[in-house]
Amino acid sequence: MTKRSPTARPYADRVPRIPVGPLAPRVIDESRTWLTDRGYSPRSAAVIINLLKRLSLWMREVGAGVGDLDRRLLDRFEAAERAREVVCTTVTSSSGTMRAFLDDAGYLSGAGSPEDALSPAEAEIVQWCAWMRDLQGLAEKSINARCRYAAGLVEMITINEGAVQWAGLAAADVNDYVAETGRPYSAATRAGIVGAVRCLLRWALSTGRLDRDLSSGILTAAHKPRSVPRGVTAEHVAVLLSVCDPSTVLGARDRALVILLTRLGLRAGEASRLELGDIDWAHAQIRVTGKGREHVLPLPADVGDALAAWLRLRPEALDRAVFVRMRAPQTRMTVNGISGVIARLSDRAGIERIYAHRLRHTAAMNVLATGGCLGEAKELLGHAYTVTTMTYAKADLSALRDLVVPFGQVPR
Repeated sequence: MTKRSPTARPYADRVPRIPVGPLAPRVIDESRTWLTDRGYSPRSAAVIINLLKRLSLWMREVGAGVGDLDRRLLDRFEAAERAREVVCTTVTSSSGTMRAFLDDAGYLSGAGSPEDALSPAEAEIVQWCAWMRDLQGLAEKSINARCRYAAGLVEMITINEGAVQWAGLAAADVNDYVAETGRPYSAATRAGIVGAVRCLLRWALSTGRLDRDLSSGILTAAHKPRSVPRGVTAEHVAVLLSVCDPSTVLGARDRALVILLTRLGLRAGEASRLELGDIDWAHAQIRVTGKGREHVLPLPADVGDALAAWLRLRPEALDRAVFVRMRAPQTRMTVNGISGVIARLSDRAGIERIYAHRLRHTAAMNVLATGGCLGEAKELLGHAYTVTTMTYAKADLSALRDLVVPFGQVPR
């Protein structure tokens, strides 16, 4: 019999080979089909199924049934698993996928706190989020960021009995909250905190919770002047492309990403949202959606060739996104995933680490360097205002030198 080394990592408590509990066998069998349909390998699927077996066993121990499944019950399960002497690694690595399955399969439908079970402060935040979503047209990512920064202000004015006292809120209190909340953050994040708090106060004023506008009394966050945009040299772009093997699926995808971002200046989010129907091959155009706007760009030959080479190798995915993940679930790439690809390529190429937005700067600077005007750069980047594009004029050194008057001469 083989003996384990005394220094080896101890095993977590094992689950029975035959599943037990309220999730066995129907829910666990459904999870197998769900994972297979989303492209998970048998090995990866077995890890997630093992976590479901652990959940089922724990639910039997605490007397919970399938009808009791909600997010709070899952939080209790994860807390109980993390409290063990030896924690199973799947609790950390696979809990998100397990929750996604339970949600998609309908076992968490209606889960969460109903409106009447929310605290007064939570109810205020829910109504504020609905206002931002329905009347302001903000994306969920922006809504979540503003809630994260400004929800503490609502908690601050909540009294012991639970009522939210908007009437006693003063500008000095708001400034104290902004200063304290933004203390550990960077200048850019502090500006975001100020914007989130101002949005909250505008909502409170528009809904009658406040009888005066406090947003104008909030101090502006200190910030450094914007630096000159930094692009990437043609040599560095060539090096990035050299580490992409176009004969492989991964290399073809990464090469298409680099060329698309460098030539058309797309944001990482715009590349993530790009779908197959957005490419008009007949008219050599591509529709770009981002920042709440939509614009159409011409499709250069090199970009079209790179996209066509990738799409010939693109695996079957769960959606119609142009750029999809290589690992399960094979869905559209996230913003962080696209920027991470550029960072990984720069590391492999042995150059300084760069991210996707540097390639966007490169596209804008190339327009100006080849004689284009700010208006053309604005159309390429999809800016709503020309003043946003004017920052790239600082980087056009050759044009700025022509404007410099030599010492001793009179300007004309």
